[in-house]
Amino acid sequence: MKTTTETIGPREVLLTVEPDPQTVEKALRKAAQVLSRWRPLPGFRPGRAPYALVERTFGREALLERAVNELAPELYRQAIAEAQIEPFDQGQLEIGSQDPLVLKFRVPLGPVVTLGDYRALHIEPEPEVVVTEAQIDEEIEAIRRRHATYEVVDRPVQLGDQVVATIVGTHEGQEIVNHQDATLNVVDLLRPAGFAEALVGMRAGESREFSLTYPEDYDDENLAGKNVTFNVTIKTVRQANLPEINDDLAKMAGDYETLAEMREGLAAALKERLENEARAREANAAIEALVSVSQVEYPAVALEREISATIENQKARLRQIGFTYENYLRMIGKTEAELREEIRPEAERRLVRQLVLAEFARAEKLEVKKEEISAEAERIASRYGERANEVLERLSTPRATLSIHADLLTQAAVKHLTDLLTGRKRPQAEATAESTESAPAAEAQGADAAPSAEDKGAPEG
Repeated sequence: MKTTTETIGPREVLLTVEPDPQTVEKALRKAAQVLSRWRPLPGFRPGRAPYALVERTFGREALLERAVNELAPELYRQAIAEAQIEPFDQGQLEIGSQDPLVLKFRVPLGPVVTLGDYRALHIEPEPEVVVTEAQIDEEIEAIRRRHATYEVVDRPVQLGDQVVATIVGTHEGQEIVNHQDATLNVVDLLRPAGFAEALVGMRAGESREFSLTYPEDYDDENLAGKNVTFNVTIKTVRQANLPEINDDLAKMAGDYETLAEMREGLAAALKERLENEARAREANAAIEALVSVSQVEYPAVALEREISATIENQKARLRQIGFTYENYLRMIGKTEAELREEIRPEAERRLVRQLVLAEFARAEKLEVKKEEISAEAERIASRYGERANEVLERLSTPRATLSIHADLLTQAAVKHLTDLLTGRKRPQAEATAESTESAPAAEAQGADAAPSAEDKGAPEG
């Protein structure tokens, strides 16, 4: 058997295999025997017809196809062993030549990540979160609006009202917004900026046209950065009657007895939310910094696998709300191929980040303990109430356990990286060196010297 190896793309090689003629001949005769056993030829017992007659009857291509199916798995194993490669996924077979028989295997190789000097990186930590009274007042206003009652009024729209309207938006002659009988609270948080103000003064039955521009970072990519001409028809104007700000509102809002308790609870919840958002921004900046100094190579199939996983997750979400994937494609006016291309940039970004973080975890020797995996599985299962035991059993399978392990390791890597780059956690080598340098001084102070916060294992802030 002759084997050659050729690099044909990022982390992809082509193995060209030419098996020995004797091996091919043996496989062809075996294929002829099997075919004539399944479809006996007149005058011969099943599997006993002469090879030449079987070849004339069924054709050499039919025999060759069966012979290749028989030979390919073993030839593939021998070829990758000889080339000393570890496939990332199953190789793809092509027949390069029929006579002599030459097989070509396109083999994807595992991704390779070369981390940059991440210890030299630094990102600015987010400032300490401070919750102001004005922010708490905004939270209370949101609660008042959630508990508001509405009455239809015969007057022009004012800020704070609720309207039922038909909204059509066009960009360069193409309709990109169409909401029939939409219910909107006319508040200055409506996007794009200026939309609420543009409705002020309109009456029921009145239409108005105006143009506004969505911000570049708007969530919907179809609208981000576009100047849209809106045509709005108001159908109903409702006045919002907001409850008074007192202890009764606190009792309506949640497990509070007084307005003071509610303000305190809102402040704590708001601080936690803002701190989580700050940590998320830091984490994103840290990951982007690490990616920017790292080199990543991966086979094309890795990205296709990530795209497929994204689509499968989308299908699962659609099933949960009783919607079919086919109807979803019809609704957005795309084929699956078009959707895959739309998903590709974000899937590639996600894949690169995952690969870099996984390599960072290896470099820093981060680990996840079995107890952590069990605790996470129990935490996930607890969300399902009466089905908790059933879900926990599903999460105990090897595949689910590996998935949980990967998620926890990624979380640990993100936190460790963020702490390093913000300066909250010093590199291990630096900490060890400092500890060694300070050891004689600690000994000189005597055995009764008070240990530092680090020696006590105090949380790092």
